[in-house]
Amino acid sequence: MAIKTGQILHDARGFVVDRIQTGGVSNLNIPQDTIKELGNFNTVAIVRDIPDLSFDIESLDCTTQMEALVTNVDPTTVTDGQAFDFQNAVPLDVISPFRSALNHFDIVKGIGIPYLNLESVAYKFGVKDNAAQTFSFRGDSVYYVPGSPRYQAWDGDGTTSTFSFANTAIVYHETGIPEYALSVCVHYADGTYRRLFHGTDYSDTSANFVLVDPTVAPSGSKIVAIYGTATVDTFPQSVSANASVKPAAIRGKDIDVYIGTVAATPVFTRWTGVQSVDCTWKVTLDADQEFGNKQYVTQDYDVPDVSGSIDVKSRDVADLWTKIAQASNVPTNEVASPLTSTPLPIEIRISHPDTGDRVKTIYVPDARFTVPALQGKVGQKQEVSFPFASEGGFIYVYNGARP
Repeated sequence: MAIKTGQILHDARGFVVDRIQTGGVSNLNIPQDTIKELGNFNTVAIVRDIPDLSFDIESLDCTTQMEALVTNVDPTTVTDGQAFDFQNAVPLDVISPFRSALNHFDIVKGIGIPYLNLESVAYKFGVKDNAAQTFSFRGDSVYYVPGSPRYQAWDGDGTTSTFSFANTAIVYHETGIPEYALSVCVHYADGTYRRLFHGTDYSDTSANFVLVDPTVAPSGSKIVAIYGTATVDTFPQSVSANASVKPAAIRGKDIDVYIGTVAATPVFTRWTGVQSVDCTWKVTLDADQEFGNKQYVTQDYDVPDVSGSIDVKSRDVADLWTKIAQASNVPTNEVASPLTSTPLPIEIRISHPDTGDRVKTIYVPDARFTVPALQGKVGQKQEVSFPFASEGGFIYVYNGARP
């Protein structure tokens, strides 16, 4: 007997994330210091500080559901051609309900992982592989709920101070203080947000939480919270989108890579012979702490890095040299070198395997290529890699085709 993968769900902002292959908390680190003293043969105690954890979601979903969720957009409202920029990402609240058993849909236990800050997004495509994407987050809290973990949202109006839970909340004790709301955060209409803290910004009971200052949640804002309840939730099979709603997976035959010119209106050329392509957005998060607070106040970053590579198996020598010239932005009758490089736009176009409709487009507007290193190997066909990096740290993901 064991817990089956079908029993574990990941729900972000009230939406079950589809096509997850690997998901959950990893690298849980609790800083601790063993205290010793003179005149004592034993250690005095172990002192702990604020935890630090990673939360990863590796998925085969090629829609823009995750891009919408991390930028606080309702995935059901996304329109064709809508763009997503990860610099607009806001902290994500995730609950992981556990179903009771195989082919049972009642929730018996679960995990709440609030206020997760986006750290990296990695897209990976291979000619014989399923298209995959990995969203990695950093957080400071994980709660193991002996019931159903809940995510709930309310509209702020600047005057209401009491917000009721849909069901009675389970108590959590930290340093002897009873708490019921495991996390509370306000998201504002302009895309900014504020984490609220128990005792400073709100008080709570098993029925509700009360804001100290209701103006912290003005009209147009959303207040979101995570809590646990003994009320049994149900996640039926229908919460998972089947292949008639979105593709089960997309492989290399339905993915194209286009490289554009440096013109004001770029002309895009499809690259042939592509074997794989990857593209990564990542930041270095910096956590802010303060006296009297057992959680991070916020986590932010300076400038994102965007990089990737395109692996190509050229059909002949002329084809390879044409690609080198294009990546270097030199005429085909001139010499190229590692220093002959100009930022070029890249589009990775992902299409539906059944209809051919564009599902998603990944766009890097200013990719600077590095010419490939060429090394032959006995018994193998020549395959080369074209690494690239965005000059400005830009990447945009479009629902469907890029307008």
